[in-house]
Order: sequence, then C-alpha cells, then structure tokens
Amino acid sequence: MVLRVLNALTYREVAWFRRFFADYVISWIFPLALSVGVIFLPASISGVNTVLSRMSNLFNYQMDLKTAYSLALALTGIVNVVAIVINDVIQTMFAEFRFMEVGWMILETTGLVKYTIANAIIRPAIMTPLATLFLAPLLLYLNGFSGLVTFALLELVFIATSIALGFYSTIVAIPLTFHTKISRPWTIANTLAPAILAGTGVYIPVNLVPAILRFFAYSTPVPRSCEIVYLISLRGFPSEITLFLVFITFLTSLYLAVSGILSKNADARVRKG
Repeated sequence: MVLRVLNALTYREVAWFRRFFADYVISWIFPLALSVGVIFLPASISGVNTVLSRMSNLFNYQMDLKTAYSLALALTGIVNVVAIVINDVIQTMFAEFRFMEVGWMILETTGLVKYTIANAIIRPAIMTPLATLFLAPLLLYLNGFSGLVTFALLELVFIATSIALGFYSTIVAIPLTFHTKISRPWTIANTLAPAILAGTGVYIPVNLVPAILRFFAYSTPVPRSCEIVYLISLRGFPSEITLFLVFITFLTSLYLAVSGILSKNADARVRKG
C-alpha cells in the first residue's frame, strides 16, 4: 500500500516537472540574478576589493572573488529550497482536498497519515535536486572537480533540509486544509517562506538579524542549514556536517510526530463527514 502511494506521488512529480519545466527554468534564473546582485551590485558602488574585504570580515575567512561568488551561489540553493518546498507542500495538499476534489480518491486508497508522510518526503526529495541543479555546472566551472564535490555535499544538506521543511509545511497545511474555511492558502505560504528567509539572515550571520525576525526561522532547520552551507562553501568537508545531520534527523522526527498526530485527527474527522 505504501509503495503504491510512493509510486503515485513520484509519477505525479515527474509529470509535473515535464509540464512546468518553464517554471523550473525561472527558478534557476532568479537565484542566478540574485547571486550576481549580492556580489556585483555593491561592488559597482564601492569596488570589488571593498566588498571582498567586508565579506572576509563578516565570515572570518579571507575571500577572493571566486570564493565569494561560490558562496553566494550556494546560498541561493537555500532560497530555492525554502521557497519551493513550503509553497508547494502547503498548496498541493490544500488543492487536492479542497479544489481538485481528489481527497476521497486518496482516502479510499490509503490513510491520510501515510499520504502526508509520503507527500512530505517525496515532493521535497524530487523537487530539491531539480530546483538546485543549476549549481552543478557553475560550481564545476568555478572550482573544477572540487566544485562537484561541494555540490554533492550541498545537495545532501539541501535534501535533508527540504524533507524537514516538508513535514514542517505539513504541520501548517493540515489545519489550513481541514480546520479552516480559508480559500487562498497561498497567502499564508507566500508569507511564511519570506519570513523564514528574513529571520535566517541568508547572506549575513544569523546573530546580526533582529530578534523579532528570528521567530519563524528558529522553528525550522534553515538557520543551521545556512551555517553548514557557509562551512561547506569555505572549507569543503566540515566535521560539523555530522552534527548537522543528527540535528536535522531529530528535528524531522519531531515534525513527523506532530504532523502524524494532526493527520490522524484530520483523517478521523474527514471520514466522519
């Protein structure tokens, strides 16, 4: 039964990738423009050396232009992961049960708990590599073979983060879908993702972010993910990555437990009518 659900969700993601390929292209172009702007817009005002000096002081690492741009590129991956996963998981669940009227078909095949678990894992695990694929050729061009190694490590962090965010988004999506009469869930999703990114301080250390903006960010693994992305981009294979994986496994398990309870209650409510 679980395998059938996984196969169905995987097929759906592949079909949607083909159908919405242009959307993925846009999701590659936007972060590229962002990464260029982060480095070269300030450089056009104060000069490249000034920007590199400030970044070196900020991250406590002596940077050249190639290293600085590699770091900016890597951080755009986090932007893509947060924006795509949170929006997609929330809106897809809402659409399937409220707009597309396929909820009963899903519940006739499996339980809501199994569906939400599969949805929280499969969607992010497939979408994240597709959304961050553009980093591979760029890091290869900038850093040679070591750039591919960096990309592989970054992808591990991105996928682990995206699955955790998948369960986090499920916790938000279930009340919106089954316990409210809201008709535009994208207003919530489109607000939540920027709030998390703003509170994380993607391009600056999180301790420099105002405390009021950290509330949403610290309820997710994103701040810690950014720290690991910094370390991977600057040092290659940091020893801290093992601790990060332990941390994110714990956090994902916590999200899983909460979303499981919410899913079970929602399943009982829907079946009772």
